[in-house]
Amino acid sequence: MKKILLGLLLQVPVLAFAQFSLKGEFSAASQNKKLYFIHIQNNAEVIDSAVVNNGKFSFNLDLKEPSVAVLLLQHEGNALKDKGPKDVYRFFIEPGNATLTAKDSIAQAKVNGLTIFKEDVAYKTATQASESKLIALNKEFAALAPEKKAKQETIESFQGRYLNLLEERKAQIINFIKANPQSYISLYAFNQDLGIDDMEYSQAESLFSGLQDKVKKYALAAVIKQKLDIAKVTGIGAMATDFEEKTPEGIPLKLSSYKGQYVLLDFWASWCGPCRKENPFVVSAYEKYKDKGFTILGVSIDTDRNAWQKAIKTDNLMWAQLIDSTTEISKIYGIDAIPKNFLIDPSGKIVAKNLRGGALEDKLKEIFDKK
Repeated sequence: MKKILLGLLLQVPVLAFAQFSLKGEFSAASQNKKLYFIHIQNNAEVIDSAVVNNGKFSFNLDLKEPSVAVLLLQHEGNALKDKGPKDVYRFFIEPGNATLTAKDSIAQAKVNGLTIFKEDVAYKTATQASESKLIALNKEFAALAPEKKAKQETIESFQGRYLNLLEERKAQIINFIKANPQSYISLYAFNQDLGIDDMEYSQAESLFSGLQDKVKKYALAAVIKQKLDIAKVTGIGAMATDFEEKTPEGIPLKLSSYKGQYVLLDFWASWCGPCRKENPFVVSAYEKYKDKGFTILGVSIDTDRNAWQKAIKTDNLMWAQLIDSTTEISKIYGIDAIPKNFLIDPSGKIVAKNLRGGALEDKLKEIFDKK
């Protein structure tokens, strides 16, 4: 059985192939159950299936390069369509012969036979310390009494600790990539876990350049290269690209007209729930720092001008607003989701991105309160 399944794996082009073989063994309790193997083939996500007979199964497929795969064990009903918990094992694959062993749960499977399996273990080991601390922090916060969770000082304390742990994890990922330039795991971690969008371009570009040539030929590398091309223009440290659009009153307005002050370039829309939830934080920051050299330029991707103008009034957005009617501004700044913002300094340089919640006010406090 083969079936296209969109959204479970990253789509990448597949052109020339080598063989990948997976032989598996289950306990007796798992016999005669259906197993689905979700992988990439001919530039599409595909599902192969097999039945576990006499405790064994096998899959064989053509594979151009390393990728991600998912095994899904059907215990009852339809594992692909039924809602609720699923017995899933997600792992990396590459051309070669692999073996898998499991008892009653595919989620607890063990794989052997390929170098990429060892590299995956090494990556998890490299990031285990920070991952464990993040889990512990979440449990600590969840265990607090409701009244303590609601206190601003508690929230700020946990936010600070959380951000510090993310930085610790980021450093661990960077160290792994530098130490393993030959590994697809490094490429995957670069794309999925590192947060290219929030890195300084020079650091991200240098890290990518350090990967071995064979790794930079993989299809996923092309995805990263596109992100780096955008980061070169919109990354921290880059000079913000100028643009011009008319205000609702028909007055031409350029981003460069804000040079000499800190400006938050804020992309949003009236229909965007997360954007509307962010607006009170943005309003608060504006009120506190508007007289110290800070302002905001809103860029909406709305198509309904009435809804847009109503949202501006409802949310009390008392700064200049533009509609990106041609989507040219969004293309320049690589906007593929909102809310998204860029903090630009008086010289026109991007100094921070995606400042959500209290992070915007924290950054402005760092800038203005030390002057």
